[in-house]
Amino acid sequence: MQATRHRYGDVLFLSIRKTEKLSIKIQKGKCDLEFLRLCIIYRLTPSFIKIKLWKKKTETSTQYKNFQFYCIKQEYTRRHKEIIKYQKELEILISHLKNNLQQIDFQQLQQFLHEKTKKVKVLTIEIHERKLQKLNKGPIGQNYETLKHKIIHNHSSYNLLPEEERLLCRGWDFCIENKISNFIDFKTDIEINTTKLEQHCHPSVFKNICRKIYNHSDKLITSIKKKNIRNISDEEFIALKKLKNNQDIIISKADKGNAIVILDKKDYIEKIHEILKLKQFITSHESSLIRKEKAMNAYLSILKKEKVIEKALFYQLHSTSSSLAVLYGQPKIHKLNYPLRPIISSVGAYNYELSKYLSNIIKNNRPTKSMSYIKDSFEFVKEIKNITNSNYQTMVSFDIENLYTNIPVHEAIEETLDILFKKEKNKGATIIPFNRTQFKKLLELAVCEVPFRFLNNTYIQQDGVAMGSPLAPILADIFISKLELKLNKFSINKPLIWKRYVDDVFCIFHNSQKISKFLISINKWHKNINFTLQNEEDDEIAFLDVLIIRDKTNNKYTTTLYKKPTNTNLYMLYESNQSRQYKIGLIRTLVIRILLICSTISHQETELNTLKTTLIHNGYPMHLIKRGIREANCIVNKMNNKKEVTQQPPTKKKIYFILPYYGNESLILTQKIKQICKNFIPTCHVQIGFRKTFSLKSIFLPIQKGHDETKKTKKLVYKLKCNNCENCYIGETNREKITRLKEHKKDIKKCSETSNIAKHVHDKNHSFKFDESETLALETNWKRRIVKESLCTEETHGQAINDVKFKLKVFQ
Repeated sequence: MQATRHRYGDVLFLSIRKTEKLSIKIQKGKCDLEFLRLCIIYRLTPSFIKIKLWKKKTETSTQYKNFQFYCIKQEYTRRHKEIIKYQKELEILISHLKNNLQQIDFQQLQQFLHEKTKKVKVLTIEIHERKLQKLNKGPIGQNYETLKHKIIHNHSSYNLLPEEERLLCRGWDFCIENKISNFIDFKTDIEINTTKLEQHCHPSVFKNICRKIYNHSDKLITSIKKKNIRNISDEEFIALKKLKNNQDIIISKADKGNAIVILDKKDYIEKIHEILKLKQFITSHESSLIRKEKAMNAYLSILKKEKVIEKALFYQLHSTSSSLAVLYGQPKIHKLNYPLRPIISSVGAYNYELSKYLSNIIKNNRPTKSMSYIKDSFEFVKEIKNITNSNYQTMVSFDIENLYTNIPVHEAIEETLDILFKKEKNKGATIIPFNRTQFKKLLELAVCEVPFRFLNNTYIQQDGVAMGSPLAPILADIFISKLELKLNKFSINKPLIWKRYVDDVFCIFHNSQKISKFLISINKWHKNINFTLQNEEDDEIAFLDVLIIRDKTNNKYTTTLYKKPTNTNLYMLYESNQSRQYKIGLIRTLVIRILLICSTISHQETELNTLKTTLIHNGYPMHLIKRGIREANCIVNKMNNKKEVTQQPPTKKKIYFILPYYGNESLILTQKIKQICKNFIPTCHVQIGFRKTFSLKSIFLPIQKGHDETKKTKKLVYKLKCNNCENCYIGETNREKITRLKEHKKDIKKCSETSNIAKHVHDKNHSFKFDESETLALETNWKRRIVKESLCTEETHGQAINDVKFKLKVFQ
């Protein structure tokens, strides 16, 4: 340092010293911000915030806790502003030194500052970790060092940075708390949900409710606009942007478990192309979508004309300007070279609504159970408990390879029709408005030769049902159920137990039976269907999430939880931006699962201890874990001791709201809405659920699917400005925007009296900027789209000349 002082003089040397002090201050300040951020997320109060009170009882009051929380947030904001101020000063000093120091001296200075700040960072983090553990009375945050090797599978040529690895370790469904700038979706949700209250009260009361909901919604919007605290660090947020913009890799959820896989994009594309070479797929043209959509709409029109379906159902199933279904693959991490499981996402496709509708009809009209029916793991465990003579039996499991893509779709359709249109109807069956021929035609339109895209190419699936179609599970189940009837023809080697859940089968045989011959026989059932065999090992075998163990002492079977090799022990992280009630619900669910599946006390205790450790690694505080276990025990005790009680009709009408979750502000809003409804509509009970926002899935899955540019040109709200005045036109369309604009131009030429644009042009001799049309919002749902049209119209403050299809109730 003395040499530097001698070479450059006292003035420049003082600048170097100041640079060193500022760098340390900034680094320590960033560590302090991270400490405060975790205190805010976990509701911990540092000692410098605590206020000594005369009455200690006051410390447990909500008002006192909220005040402390407010103080921490204010401290975070103050320190954040300080750091920004210091960073600006540092930038000026660094620029000054760069201009006045020799290049080699400047590089040495940078290296010195880096090492100095790194040392400060390590020491400060260690101190903060000790403080946080003391405040939390245990570990805090996700233990990603323990979990990352199971969660992240990087099979790309890209080396993840520590902050990128830390981000992905949070999991596919992790939700990020972030500042929101566009609230049109939130306002749309409020409008649609509030409309549900209108029929339950007087118009004057409803108007008062809307005014109060508006006030509280406006407070939420104002609060979120000011939000500057995320539930991830700044380094992770920068890493997120970097990963999102990386064009050379694909980030995907694994086929099983909550693992995340990173593949080189070129390798991912090659794997998909290998799948597309299978006999089930052929290349096609994009025009096949238009042709299939027209064919479906034409047949629906015939059914409407013949009064087979009503007008409302016709418009529900009718499709306009639909998008192609899209193929993507999920890597199978438990298999060599990570092959992909193909999934065809049909949301937004021409046949999606029809598939959902037909699926519901089949579910409501087929027999409730097939011979192998298993509802879930809990029902399976109940049946296993009653089986005796285990010492003279052999357990095996069968797996059906690639079930969905190998289902012969036409055979599955015929079997479905045989079930639905047999002479004897099932009890509880609903009325089917179609005859056999009509229903067959609808099923063929929904599942046969469905076009889909991968990247910019279009393909058709010739056979099999697409994994991702609402009809896939039920058609596959019906077809396999028919094959299973052949078991009745077995005179020898017939299993004592045959239980199936989708493509997994559990069987019990007598020791004397030849299972290998049985496997050969069932693989002859159909050329498309192939079963693989898994034998028991050491008196154990797994089925679903259950491990079945032979109890030789009692000649019975015991059960406990089974975790697959792909299990990551990753659940909804405590730091994820999701409602606290869902996190407590998760603990309850996991504990109930243990208590119902584990058949012995020792198994239950072992699994509960494992669960506690796992939840701590997922960032859950111990007091919350204990609460969840307590509540789960109460629920299971009630289930075990339940008595038949005649259910009384509910005294209050339940109304369900679904709102996006933005953080603590959303919880405050829901409490206010519930209180408003309780005060003004005491005959109704409002239940509010939350929808996830800004998850890692919502960021990386669209990239994996490949962006469909056509979606930006249809099903939208648009704006046209007048060339000569401040007026504008706000419109919505289900079709291509360019098609709607052409219609506006035709209306102007024809001087259409029903067109507001034509009236404005001819009455005032003005013109519109058709070449500068603006897309204000994208929305596939018609009801939500007309609400967005009204919201956008309201925001023009009377300058829009269009009529609206939805009258705003809250944001008017």
